[in-house]
Formats: sequence, C-alpha cells, structure tokens
Amino acid sequence: MNYLPINIRVADRNDLEIILDFILVKAQFDREDYAVQTNLNKLDKTLFGDRPLAHVLLAELDNHPVGFALFFYTYSSFLAQPGIWLDDLFVQPQMRHQGIGTALIKHLISRAKTEECGRIEWTVAVDNHPAIDFYQQQGAEILQQVRVCRLKER
Repeated sequence: MNYLPINIRVADRNDLEIILDFILVKAQFDREDYAVQTNLNKLDKTLFGDRPLAHVLLAELDNHPVGFALFFYTYSSFLAQPGIWLDDLFVQPQMRHQGIGTALIKHLISRAKTEECGRIEWTVAVDNHPAIDFYQQQGAEILQQVRVCRLKER
C-alpha cells in the first residue's frame, strides 16, 4: 500500500478552531457529543496558557489537517518514570487506512523515547473493534484486568 506523505506537527494557538472541530467530530463519532463542555477560550487557556496542561499533534496531508492526537504527561510510581496519556486520537473517517493514525502513534512513541517515558496509555471503547485491531497492530497490549474510574465534579 502506498501512503501519502503525512506531516505531523505540534499544534499552536492558531490551530484552536481546528482542535475544537476535531474534538467535536470525535465526540460525535464516539456518541458522546452530549458530554462536550469545551470551547475556544477553555482550550486556549488549558493548551496554550501559562501552564499548558496538554499538547496536540496535528496530522496533515498537503497542509490540510486530517487527524489529531491530544496527550498529556503522567507519572508511574511503579516505574519511577513519566508516561504519556493519549486522551484523544482521531483521524477523519474518509482518511483512514492511509497511515495517518500510525504516523501519529509513531510520533508519540518517538517523543516518549526522547523524554524517557516508561509507557503510553489510553482507553478504547470495548465495542470499537476497528480501533482495538488498529492499536494491537501498533503493538499495544489491551489490558483486561483494569477499569476506568471517574469522579465527577459534584
């Protein structure tokens, strides 16, 4: 299979609308659009403010954004090392199977190695079989013995 030349770059403040659009499309794809409470101002503050809390990679074909990865750093006491938590990975449905997701994952792996991170972790919906297959093809182990726990603001 011949893949198109994919450019992966770190997003900046000029990409806020693109980032928000990707988040909204991903939420709709995940059937969780009801849960989205973000907006441009919140994203600007949390991604590009004085203390950025997360980072965004954009995947581009011909200077056109076709996918993104949003991640932040974690810490593992078991490893005594930082890690990367991949919060969002999304490629436009019509652009899938062209190596874009793989390029985003490889970029994160390279970053994790450079920054001496012990691992990259994320969640995947149990019924998202195409994503599970994709992640396993990337070498990911799908853990069965843990569950996501969440406390919401009261």
